[in-house]
Amino acid sequence: MNKLFVSLFAASAAVCSLCAAEPVKVENTPAPTQNPAGAGAYDGMKAYEDWSLFQFSVIPQWPSSAYNANVYGLKTGWPASGGIGRVFGAEISWGMAGTSTIKGLQVSWTYCQNHEMNGIQASFLVCLNFVQFKGLQASCLYSQAGDFYGIQASTVNLSKNATGLQAALGVNVTDSVSGFQAAPVNVVSGPMNGMQCGVYSQVKECNGVQLGVVNVSESKGLQFGLVNYIKDAWLPVFPIVNFKF
Repeated sequence: MNKLFVSLFAASAAVCSLCAAEPVKVENTPAPTQNPAGAGAYDGMKAYEDWSLFQFSVIPQWPSSAYNANVYGLKTGWPASGGIGRVFGAEISWGMAGTSTIKGLQVSWTYCQNHEMNGIQASFLVCLNFVQFKGLQASCLYSQAGDFYGIQASTVNLSKNATGLQAALGVNVTDSVSGFQAAPVNVVSGPMNGMQCGVYSQVKECNGVQLGVVNVSESKGLQFGLVNYIKDAWLPVFPIVNFKF
């Protein structure tokens, strides 16, 4: 039984490496070309009226009907599923779950990806979203999202603009955040509206509170930590507490 599971896992990983066509960086991963026929429709997509209750695939392109299918129910890949279709329900696959638009649940043992997600995305290794995510994104290794609304949890979290909760065992990185960040390392290249907790936290503009060992802000904020640095403060570096409003 153990040998069978190891074989399936190895096969899944191999198929994922062949099927995953999306790069890791959010800014270099555009959504498919928009179709003027309607919002949420991309070139090659089927009309909403053309749908099925169940869809099975071996890889995203086989059978060919799975690639752009609308599924109101369950889509599953043995070992991989994906494509430019839509799933209203659940996409559950062994190695890779990668359908473009999901409203509901997307789960896989190793790798999940989509462009637009409203619901729950979960994987043991990697979860990727390239445009907009609303809901819960959770993985053991790496989670990435475009504009994010909800909860993102992993060892490493990356998002464009985050609204909600970012929790990581290692690093949180985002362009801006409105909500709460917690990780050993938090890095926000733009404004932070809310609270950061970590060993090292860095923001461009803090409209809230930073709690940690080392806190860094380039403009303003309220900081509690061993070393607190606010570039424009009366005393840029000060222990225990520092602030500028």
